Amino acid sequence: MKIKNIEWISKEALEAEVIVTDGETEIRCFAQPLNYTEGYVLKNPIYCLNVSDLMKAEKPKYTIEKLDEYFSYRFTGKLVHKEKVLVGKFILELDNEIPGDINDGDFITFLCQRLDIF
Repeated sequence: MKIKNIEWISKEALEAEVIVTDGETEIRCFAQPLNYTEGYVLKNPIYCLNVSDLMKAEKPKYTIEKLDEYFSYRFTGKLVHKEKVLVGKFILELDNEIPGDINDGDFITFLCQRLDIF
């Protein structure tokens, strides 16, 4: 996961929109404070805010679908450790608990209203 592009909302507040890529796909994230530069490889997961409609996926595949709201997405990926989900080469961390019938290794699908990097 690498920062491809930074669009500053406010340099004084270190607030920006950031395009993150895994080399194949790009996602738009929010960052505040942003202390990274273009080309920086993210070491921490991308944080998913306001996760909803979380359930087991029908098929074991990775998908990323951009939704109408500015930072919102629908993801399908593999639950790898508690609230961490692998979607292609992106590592996402969910802001809510995983239902008890979903285990590490299961593929899940969910909506996310905003993606944040720290």
